[in-house]
Amino acid sequence: MVQIDSITQQRIFALLRAALFGAEAEQSLFEDMPSEQWQAIYSIATRQGILAFTYDGVKSLPEALQPGLDIRVQWAYNVSHIEKFYERQLSVAQAIVVTFSQSNIRTLILKGLSNASFYPKPSHRQSGDIDIYLMGDFERGNEIVRKKGGKVKHDYFVHSEFVIKGINIENHLHIVNPKVNSTGHYINEQLLQLAEQSVVHPTVKGALMPSATFNALFLLRHSSWHFARESIKLRDICDWAAFLTSSGKDIDIDKCMDMLRQSGLERYAAILTTLAVKYLGITSPLQFAENYEELSERVKMDILTFDAGKGARRGVIGTFIDKIRNRRARKWCYELVVPDEYMGNIWFSVKGYLQNPLAIFKAKL
Repeated sequence: MVQIDSITQQRIFALLRAALFGAEAEQSLFEDMPSEQWQAIYSIATRQGILAFTYDGVKSLPEALQPGLDIRVQWAYNVSHIEKFYERQLSVAQAIVVTFSQSNIRTLILKGLSNASFYPKPSHRQSGDIDIYLMGDFERGNEIVRKKGGKVKHDYFVHSEFVIKGINIENHLHIVNPKVNSTGHYINEQLLQLAEQSVVHPTVKGALMPSATFNALFLLRHSSWHFARESIKLRDICDWAAFLTSSGKDIDIDKCMDMLRQSGLERYAAILTTLAVKYLGITSPLQFAENYEELSERVKMDILTFDAGKGARRGVIGTFIDKIRNRRARKWCYELVVPDEYMGNIWFSVKGYLQNPLAIFKAKL
């Protein structure tokens, strides 16, 4: 469990509000800060996937309140790497779209490269893989990659994977996992229908981007799944807040709220929205009957402090211990926050590992 004191939390959220939503950071929070406190913020920002966002917040402060030159240089250096990786992703995504379009295959870009468009500086939104959905042409897409000499792996039934210029691509057969339970099945069916309402991608020529109503359901399902299993990052809260701010006006509110109720995601959606409003200062187009104030605080602290221990132990026994420890520690999430069932999720994981034992060791970006 990572420890983060109250004043450090206030500083991080102040930097995020300034960077992402144009708020003026409370200068009193940053007066007479010793370098070790700036280093703590830097470390937390790195771990939470918001390094570039917080750097933008730092630059909004008067120079006298900014950290020392050594920390600023370190920050700027790593932000430049984030920017360069984003440009590499854009280049690879563009090449993918051109290749598939030559065979009349439409490419819908999910997650990172589409989420980036919600932000004032898209290149500052960190991501790893490029996720695509080929609008029903999953197998044709895989075959095109193979014919061009690419190696396509299909270790997980939801998507295949291949690498282009060092960037991992996930080609989705299913948009979300439809087999884990009725929630997953319902959401995947809704997203398949909504995929036909996709819009033009703003930065990848010829690509599609999910509609606002699609993204409202998809972002919540994707992050709720990860939250229950291993927690999420502040980046996920930023994604939700930036999405609501940039695209909230385009959401079909009635349909969205109905899907959240039908899927069981309404409580999780209310919690994420409460955190985005309270700590990032946004105004939400989605209104909920309850904000789950106390539970929202617990979720916030979990996001800030939970350590999944990935890579902490090596070998079969160590990895197995980590898996068990994490599952036990996440039981409350299933009971109080997400629509999935605790034992059902465990049984689904066990079946998956029995079918593919090496998956337990697969590292995630």
